[in-house]
Amino acid sequence: MKMQITVSILLLFTFLITSNSQENPLIYNLVEKGVPLAKIEVMSGQPPKIFHAARILQTYIKKSTQARLPFNNEISPDLFDRYPVHIHINVRKQKSKNPFHKADGFIIDLSTLNHISIIGNSATGAEFAVYEFLERFVGIRWLLPGSLGEHIPHHKSLIIKSQTIKQAPVFSYRRLSGLHEKYPDIRKWAHRNRMYGDIKFHHNLHNIFPSDKYLKSHPHLYPQKNGKLNVPYPKAGWQPCFQEQDAIDIAVLNISNYFKEHPDENTFSLGPNDAISSTSGYCISDEEAKIINSWGYPDVSDRYYTWANQVVKKVLNVYPDKLFGTLAYMEIATPPKKIQIHQNIIPFLTEDRLRWVKSKYKFLAKKRMNDWLQKSKHIGFYDYIYGSPYVLPRVYFHHMAETYKYAAQKGVNAVYAEAYPIWGEGPKYYLALKLFWNPFLDVDNLLNDWYQCCVGKSAAPYLAQYFKLWETFWTQKIQHTPWFYNKSMYLAFWSPTYLDAADIKDITKSRELLEKTLGMAKTEIQKKRAQLFLKTFEYYEASALSYWGLKTNRFGILKNDAMMMNAKRYLLVKKFEKNPLLRHPIRFDTGNQFPDLRW
Repeated sequence: MKMQITVSILLLFTFLITSNSQENPLIYNLVEKGVPLAKIEVMSGQPPKIFHAARILQTYIKKSTQARLPFNNEISPDLFDRYPVHIHINVRKQKSKNPFHKADGFIIDLSTLNHISIIGNSATGAEFAVYEFLERFVGIRWLLPGSLGEHIPHHKSLIIKSQTIKQAPVFSYRRLSGLHEKYPDIRKWAHRNRMYGDIKFHHNLHNIFPSDKYLKSHPHLYPQKNGKLNVPYPKAGWQPCFQEQDAIDIAVLNISNYFKEHPDENTFSLGPNDAISSTSGYCISDEEAKIINSWGYPDVSDRYYTWANQVVKKVLNVYPDKLFGTLAYMEIATPPKKIQIHQNIIPFLTEDRLRWVKSKYKFLAKKRMNDWLQKSKHIGFYDYIYGSPYVLPRVYFHHMAETYKYAAQKGVNAVYAEAYPIWGEGPKYYLALKLFWNPFLDVDNLLNDWYQCCVGKSAAPYLAQYFKLWETFWTQKIQHTPWFYNKSMYLAFWSPTYLDAADIKDITKSRELLEKTLGMAKTEIQKKRAQLFLKTFEYYEASALSYWGLKTNRFGILKNDAMMMNAKRYLLVKKFEKNPLLRHPIRFDTGNQFPDLRW
């Protein structure tokens, strides 16, 4: 009886505060002192993702308030009045499958008394709307993958005011690579931070012209060297001869068959095969090889895009509205001079944009960008923001924000970055995905919020100083090193000589700041996160000290101490393999890929 009276009083209170005049905002009381006052409604016939999103909303509100908001079909009609607030989750009927139509945008509408509408432009958009709702109104953050990365504030009551939130991503395609498929928590983390996109553009010509199928019957489609066929690997080191009519006909046939067999697919990759050494194996004469693009490679763009345009036009006659991604990479890294690129082709411009911290390189890159915009309707950015196998925390938050803001201002449609994260780099990948969604967000607000949610207000300044130290290193000190002037499209992640610009004082100060972070963290989960950064730092510290002691004889490090540090770094990287948040996706100690890192 006492419980019924309490609920009745709460319902009366809810009615009074949500019945304000139009001049005042509506108030939605979802939870009052642990008592749920809202129900979640999903119409029948909605896609499975909508029901999944509803469960996420229910789960995290309960984690925060201890109150479980029931679904509409769980309540008997005589109890409906106990839950006056209705939270509707649904999806609009999608008009187009074109990924540039912002299909994962959404609206959160709080303008109708006692009704909250969460509406996605697609099922994925509805999911993202739920994540926005939880972040904005409940304070949830997915800082890092797994339960360790969940920041869940505790609320006795959950009361929100009316407003309308309408969002769509600035970049329609947003992805990081190297998020290990073995660990579902990493995939969940990325999705909850709105990583999504469906444009295919990676190395793929070997799938259109497989050498085991066509090499004998169509040898004229493959490059030659010294009068002999030159196909060093099935998937790399060669490109088909685009000037041959068969190169058009076979591509059209195989791409059309692909769309016939995969009717739900909307994109196809025309990406060139990967290179080996310094060449991609294009079919060009010695004279043609003398025409060099601004990256220092033979310029094959006109030949490649002439072929691509012809193929795409013919495929679209049968399968209209399909998109074709490709890589503006090495020999085709600059736009064609003689032709326009078909509007259904999206080139992804490849470059490690950390290079842009140098004004000279930024100027050249922006000039190339303007040239591309004259030739192509769509542009994608392909970046290299590697965590591993670097042996220092490679962070450049503000420069990253500036880069993606520039991309948005220029009308870039898609962003992709090779990441291979080391989660000890703190907010780096969280920030990247936030900027992929909206590069006009305030980067300092994002960082400060991340630090405070991660380790608490008392410890946050020390963690911020730690990452600021290394941000200064990568955006200022690094410009004055020979390592930085590597001419490749990506900086030399396989060479540790960037350590020559670091100082042992940086290492000492870093340890001091991380130990203070751990000491000032209050809660158990904050301390565990601080320990994560300290543990990751042990690898950086051991790598730097052993390098200076064994390779450069700097800072008076004794050889025995350097040997111990070197043994420690090998031991740590093996131990880290067992922990998804510590493991290195690219390990320096396996295979013969990185001899310079195996001192």
